Amino acid sequence: MKLPLVAICGRPNVGKSTLFNRLTRTRTALVHDLPGMTRDRTYSHVLCLDEEGEVEEIFELVDTGGLDFEGDDVITAGITRMAQAAMAESHVLMMMVDAHDGWNPIDAEIAAKIRQSGKPAILVVNKIDGVKSGSPDGAFYELGFDEVHIISASHGSGVPDLLASIREKLPFHRTQEEAERHDPEDELRFAIIGRPNVGKSSLTNKLLGYERSLVSEIAGTTRDTVDTVFRVDERLYRLIDTAGIRRKGKTTEGAEILSILKAKQAMARADVSLLLIDAVEGVTHQDAVIAGYAQEAGAAVILVINKWDLVEKDSYTSIAFEEKIRYDLGFLQHAPMLFISALTGQRVSKLFTLIHECAAAHARRVPTGKLNLFLREAVVAMSPHAVDGKLPKLFFMVQVGVRPPSFVIKANTDRGLHFSYVRYLENRLREAFGFVGTPIRLSIQKKQKGDEPPTEAAKVRRVMDVGEGLKPSRKPQGRNAEYAKRRRRS
Repeated sequence: MKLPLVAICGRPNVGKSTLFNRLTRTRTALVHDLPGMTRDRTYSHVLCLDEEGEVEEIFELVDTGGLDFEGDDVITAGITRMAQAAMAESHVLMMMVDAHDGWNPIDAEIAAKIRQSGKPAILVVNKIDGVKSGSPDGAFYELGFDEVHIISASHGSGVPDLLASIREKLPFHRTQEEAERHDPEDELRFAIIGRPNVGKSSLTNKLLGYERSLVSEIAGTTRDTVDTVFRVDERLYRLIDTAGIRRKGKTTEGAEILSILKAKQAMARADVSLLLIDAVEGVTHQDAVIAGYAQEAGAAVILVINKWDLVEKDSYTSIAFEEKIRYDLGFLQHAPMLFISALTGQRVSKLFTLIHECAAAHARRVPTGKLNLFLREAVVAMSPHAVDGKLPKLFFMVQVGVRPPSFVIKANTDRGLHFSYVRYLENRLREAFGFVGTPIRLSIQKKQKGDEPPTEAAKVRRVMDVGEGLKPSRKPQGRNAEYAKRRRRS
């Protein structure tokens, strides 16, 4: 069920993102003193609570970039275009102005555009806490709005009255029960990550089928993470477009540092990360660094080679390119690879198949009995290497988590295993249970007194001791065997 949509609009740096975070009770929107931080549209739900703290009503809020109709550069024109698209789809418009800076000619132009739309509108005078007189410029009242609210988005003063006014202007109302609600666990979350200018936003737009993220040839166009929930064949997805991550030595602006931090947080939220690599430039050290971030965050990784349409090819180009990438990103041998063109759409549709496969592996749980059968066979095929002169003995294995798959092996030592043997076990796990694309967490813990394998694991150990499918022998042993033999003879 569709929710009523309210847009916050205005010129740059008047506090739109601060109000967005205040109303949604989140930190979704990127906030910084630098003008022009918001470039794409950011959506979130606003929950209106009653006196008892229960959700009484729900609507959707969209944060937009600063409107500048006179800007002629690509970025400014793109931000304005995206903001106007948000205004066109909204039911109620909030225009925000800066009380500290006072009236601005751009404000009058934006107000005229809003009046022309004919939609219910509210003028929000922000940053009143920065005005010595405590009252805004009288020129704001001449902008032609029937309703004016004076607030401080950063401190929250005046916001409750503003929220009440918004609710009165909504064309229809939705309670939490009436609104379409979905369990976040039902979403398949994937993030698009990579260096600046490798085509992340272009791929986002191609997958969604419309302009959701601002695209330009200027590196660093995307500064915030952009979440979009959509459906394909009744399956629910959350696509997260992230800002490009540059080398630390080139990251100097505070705003860019915040963008990179949010990109890393997006990897932690995602089930699968699509690591975009520029086919023209090839693999760089920074690609390996970003891949490492995704591995540390626990996300499955798909290597997506973009701009493949710009590469001169022969029969062996893709094979040679893949070998080079596998060599440079040796720790991602398990990650599937796909050559695409986000510009032309070449092989983009095949991404969904890989995303499903990796997400399934990321959430796969293996029965304990099968794990311990696997462990016994792996040890028989290759014994663990000695650690500090002591030969590890592996007793049993259990899975303790998913997303990513996490396992604990109980042993006679807590010093761990040789890294090469851990890699051996990981490779066998992938081969045996199909853990494609996903990292595997493997921990070695010393078996303590009272630690017993789960019932299923103990059963596997007994079976393996006496032979597959056989019951343990109950024949008498030692002196009892001799006594039984004499009785049979007599």
